[in-house]
Amino acid sequence: MKLRDLKLQSGKATGWPPRWVKFSRPSEPVGEEGVLEGIERLGHRLLLQISINGRRRTATLEWDPPPSVGTVEAVRLASIGVEVRNLADRELPTRTGGAHR
Repeated sequence: MKLRDLKLQSGKATGWPPRWVKFSRPSEPVGEEGVLEGIERLGHRLLLQISINGRRRTATLEWDPPPSVGTVEAVRLASIGVEVRNLADRELPTRTGGAHR
């Protein structure tokens, strides 16, 4: 599975691309601009710090497991400094056993 394959079953939105966070609420799609500078886990989602033209923005990445938040977080942490457009095709490791968040 690739990062671009992350989905929300609830019908709210797709998991990819991440969405900008504005006033603690997601808004328009991020698209695939900028460079990943940091990650923070917030419950069952990840907050991504993305630098666009020298300005840091925050985006949210939320999906229904599998994969677990920890699995996606590990791939993202290994991707610090990578352009967001190059992240969508990153492979997620497959795990056996229960889905943990």
